[in-house]
Amino acid sequence: MRAPRTIACLILGAALASCGSPAANAQNQADGVTKAVYNNDSAAVTQNFDSALQKQVTRAQVGLLSDKLHKLGDYKGVTYVSEDGLKNEYTYRANFSHGTAPVIVRFDSDGKVAAYRISLPPQ
Repeated sequence: MRAPRTIACLILGAALASCGSPAANAQNQADGVTKAVYNNDSAAVTQNFDSALQKQVTRAQVGLLSDKLHKLGDYKGVTYVSEDGLKNEYTYRANFSHGTAPVIVRFDSDGKVAAYRISLPPQ
């Protein structure tokens, strides 16, 4: 009877570790911001940005980028590519029904998004 309990503890431990990890938070933020851009929702785009980055984003920029992302088809989420722990920066691949685009997210010391960049393929 110990085996089921051990397995349950391992599963619970893995779930808790992934929920609170910086990498899991980074992936959630990258996906959330990309989804908000795709949906042309500038308030949702900037809600977790630090104050300096919030001031740089305009509704017009979000709308323009949203239009470009829609040309790649339906948004399917992000896939982890790499991270640079020294910079607190994470790289993902945004997946669309007709292509992909790299997404880079960097965080400040408070866990706020300090930089967000998505590189679109030439059209």
